[in-house]
Amino acid sequence: MKKYYLSSLLIGFAFASSALAQTLFVPARYSDEVAVIDTSTNQVVTQIPVGTFPIRIAMTPNRLKAFVSNGTSASISVLDTVARTNTATIPVARVPGESAITPDGNRLFVLHQHGTGIPNQCPVEVIDTATNQIITTVIIPGHWAKEILFTPDGRFAYIANFSNDTVDVIDTTTYGVTSIPVGDGPRRLCMSATGDRVYVTNYNGGSVSVINTATQQLIATIPVGLSPEGIGITPNGQEVYAGNLRTDNVSVINTATLTVVATIPTGDRPQRVVFSNDGSEAFVTNAGTSNNVSVINTATHAVIKTIPVGDNPFVMLVNPNGTKVYVTNSADTTISVIDIPSLTVSATIPDVGSAPLVPVVHQARRQLLRHHRHQQQQQQQHQHQHQHLDRFSSLAAR
Repeated sequence: MKKYYLSSLLIGFAFASSALAQTLFVPARYSDEVAVIDTSTNQVVTQIPVGTFPIRIAMTPNRLKAFVSNGTSASISVLDTVARTNTATIPVARVPGESAITPDGNRLFVLHQHGTGIPNQCPVEVIDTATNQIITTVIIPGHWAKEILFTPDGRFAYIANFSNDTVDVIDTTTYGVTSIPVGDGPRRLCMSATGDRVYVTNYNGGSVSVINTATQQLIATIPVGLSPEGIGITPNGQEVYAGNLRTDNVSVINTATLTVVATIPTGDRPQRVVFSNDGSEAFVTNAGTSNNVSVINTATHAVIKTIPVGDNPFVMLVNPNGTKVYVTNSADTTISVIDIPSLTVSATIPDVGSAPLVPVVHQARRQLLRHHRHQQQQQQQHQHQHQHLDRFSSLAAR
């Protein structure tokens, strides 16, 4: 069998309440396609061709469209998640990377890991998700933006600007930019549930910066281990976990005192962290030679289980009902599925593709088809109403 290497997979899931099967969309970086996986059977059901080097994917809240960042073809592929086809290609600037869709689903913001060619200018395209047209391009300083998060109301976008040592804030109404100085090499972000604070790992600075979103001011910089990258906040908002790649441990920050209250040894190169729905357990991928996932009891701050997975595990996500953790193995072709109650690997999804990245799960296909038909019916009704009004206006003008 052909050997592929999976790269860093960022997972975004959206499950319906229905018991019907959900589908996972996974960009495969070196095979230039998106794998579609039936999570009820843990099998790849189709592959959708996209641009070259697809590295990130974002899906609209209604789960009908997905947007894939094609890193070396300077484009965004638009997927119809019901028909499972590539319907459009949007040209953008060089090296598109992280992206995010506003909470209302109307706009896609695309970051880049390359500047415009003009010193200290990095583009952020804003795309209308209905028309697939670029609305505007916002310029932020630097040349390498790493992650983007929106406040819950969608008014502000927070961007980890790795090359500029800032977190840049875009006002999504005016498209004005505010730059907040943080530590050296801001890499990843997490936000409190209420959106009042943003936490950022400073990869080169060995610290976590804390931003008050009401004032858009830095309120603390907390020393942690070396090369912190992945970061997450517990469901109750009381602690932040940061994985330190070069010290092989996780720093636990109390969000009330903004101090490190525990340092937990893990495996080699702890990369990302997610939490069980009840917050009782934290799962940490050890992306180096360990090839496993550390499970931490958040009450005792102790590792309670180490679960072997695939080669170079990277990104994870917990399904909404809190029973599974999906782990992307970035140096083979698989995704490991961890059963949370037993803390064991219940399945390994094979043949995901060459370097799969950023999977997203959407609603059951049957449910989406019903929603899609309903939207078409509404559009037809609107068209009929407009035609009727046009005829009425024409008669009235005579």
